[in-house]
Amino acid sequence: MTVQDGRTDVLVVAAGAPDLLGLRAHFGDKLEGVVRGLVVRSKVVGFGPGVAGATTARGLLALNPRAVVLLGSCGVYPNLPQYQPHDVVVTSRVLALDHAVIQGAAEWPTPMSTTVDASAAMVAGLSAGRHRTHVAPVASPLALTRSDSLASRITSVTGAHVENTDAFGVACAAAGAPVPFACALGVANIVGSTGRADWQQFQRDAVTQAANALIAWLHAGAAGLPFG
Repeated sequence: MTVQDGRTDVLVVAAGAPDLLGLRAHFGDKLEGVVRGLVVRSKVVGFGPGVAGATTARGLLALNPRAVVLLGSCGVYPNLPQYQPHDVVVTSRVLALDHAVIQGAAEWPTPMSTTVDASAAMVAGLSAGRHRTHVAPVASPLALTRSDSLASRITSVTGAHVENTDAFGVACAAAGAPVPFACALGVANIVGSTGRADWQQFQRDAVTQAANALIAWLHAGAAGLPFG
């Protein structure tokens, strides 16, 4: 079904067009449509927390959606064997990550907020009844972690299981609106020195699985979506 009015129930954001690949099978090239009466639109918001946050904020202002979902891929930190390529991670909390802070060379200013919680109801709905789906915190750095030794420390210091550079910007924009948000991220690599090669191999199927989780949530009634 095509979109026939100006309303938006769910805004789906992604860092780049390849992250929206899985939606094309459902919505076509326009990447928008109607699922069980819910109007879904998508927007590419750019890479990194600064650009993604600012672009998401503009999209929220222009479209006034009832909820926002970040769709894309993520890397898993080392020594977490419960994860496999193409698993879907629905993020319970987004944490800003600074590599210098992890190494003790810097510290966050005391008044600075570095965590944003996702909508618990949306998280429950996006993760319900799906094989190979996990609920876990995501760390969001300014730059990808490439050091294996540093990557192996991040989970123990922060509690995060996965890494995505855009999530904190999107989370902050949603919190400032305020609009409930969640992330559905497909596992594409292990964080560290092999990350780029892994991502090139697994990204396409990873984002397809993330999109399938989003579509399943919509067909199941979009739990957590506020009343319009």
